Amino acid sequence: MTISAVTHSPAPTAVALGTPWENNRPLWVFGYGSIIYRVDFPVEEQVFGYIKGRKRAFLQESHDHRGTDENPGRVCTLIPAREWNVVFSKDTVADDAACWGMAYKVKSGMERAVKEHLDFREKDGYTIDFVDVFGGDSDTVPVLSQVMVYVGVSSNPSFAGASSIEDTARVIARAEGPSGTNREYLFKLCNALRDKDPDAVDPYLAQLETMVNNIILNKQLNK
Repeated sequence: MTISAVTHSPAPTAVALGTPWENNRPLWVFGYGSIIYRVDFPVEEQVFGYIKGRKRAFLQESHDHRGTDENPGRVCTLIPAREWNVVFSKDTVADDAACWGMAYKVKSGMERAVKEHLDFREKDGYTIDFVDVFGGDSDTVPVLSQVMVYVGVSSNPSFAGASSIEDTARVIARAEGPSGTNREYLFKLCNALRDKDPDAVDPYLAQLETMVNNIILNKQLNK
């Protein structure tokens, strides 16, 4: 996978949901879920790359987009590799495991409005963190530093907790919310990553995609 070199972003101060971002202060956002295929904010640049030490997992409940309070769906969060190895003990990964996604530079002058928009979009249990994005010719020197990312940490009230991939697939196959079906979220994410590079779809995502497709097919055959 190749990506062009980009200058590093300035180090942020402490930032939380609801904290205003100063206009014309550069803002990069790393998308690893729906932001990859649904960029609903103005951008100037984008960089396809990966972060280290965290894995994408469908362990965040969705009550407002891909599910409801009564039947929550599952959407992506990032969990540390060591936490992943506890939840998925049969599919352990290295401490520096990669998660591919897309970093977007928000259009200059629109930073405050975009952060307000994303804070609302990611309000169901997510908090803000900052990551380094790698790619290109080096796996030790990031092409972007201090990129903002929304993460549903394991202590947030919408975190689903340890869940087998089979259980997760069953939830995704049936859940639906104001933003559409849960399976659409999964399929669009996999296709968007695959369009960039097939290797960006990690085994977990590929297995989940196959399981959900099989559940849907079996339901159709049994009607």
